[in-house]
Amino acid sequence: MLGRSAYLLAYNATLSAGWAYVLYLTLSTIANGGSLMDVWQAVELPLEIVQTAAVAEVIHAALGVVRSPVLVTSMQVASRLWILWGIVHLVPEAVTARQVAAVSIPGTGGAAIGLSLATLTSVWALSEVLRYGHFAAKEAGIQSKALLWLRYTGFIVLYPLGVSSELAMVYLASGPIRKQRLLSLSLPNRLNVAFDYYVVCWIIVLAYVPDQITGFQIDPTSVLNIGTPVRAEA
Repeated sequence: MLGRSAYLLAYNATLSAGWAYVLYLTLSTIANGGSLMDVWQAVELPLEIVQTAAVAEVIHAALGVVRSPVLVTSMQVASRLWILWGIVHLVPEAVTARQVAAVSIPGTGGAAIGLSLATLTSVWALSEVLRYGHFAAKEAGIQSKALLWLRYTGFIVLYPLGVSSELAMVYLASGPIRKQRLLSLSLPNRLNVAFDYYVVCWIIVLAYVPDQITGFQIDPTSVLNIGTPVRAEA
């Protein structure tokens, strides 16, 4: 068990640091007056590394290294990877062209924020810094009530903002995907098979939204656990 704990400590601490770096790059680029394309160019490599590394969480769950449901973990990781590789990486010029309609932030008295690549990377990074940081502290035997509170309540703002930003990326990317027939296969062809990635994207969205809405569970025994994500351990 000592080896398992040491591995999980290293894994979670490394990814927490990696996501903190992504957050730093995002915020510093914006603070210096950079464009959304500048944000993407700054975070592209570290973001792709730390997000793709989440595949290990599916392996952890499958091997029983952590107590997490394999199917739910797989779906949550797959949805993030699809947004990253199948949307943002595919057409970065489209998803960095502009932001979409502003949305109200819960608990802020009506404050609103425009949805963009910057909100996506900021929310993803902040939520993962808290999540991986919590697990790293747990493996190190550190009990931090502040970190616990932040992790289990911060999602009240981060969760809907993150899902909205993900859907905004699909919306921004959908035009070029349709116009350029990206990742699509038209007839006639040698395989005699047609595939329209644009249509598939919106089919995924129709399945994606209900999954995201029900992608967490509430523990009524503790106010600290309101909205605790199902994927409980990394």
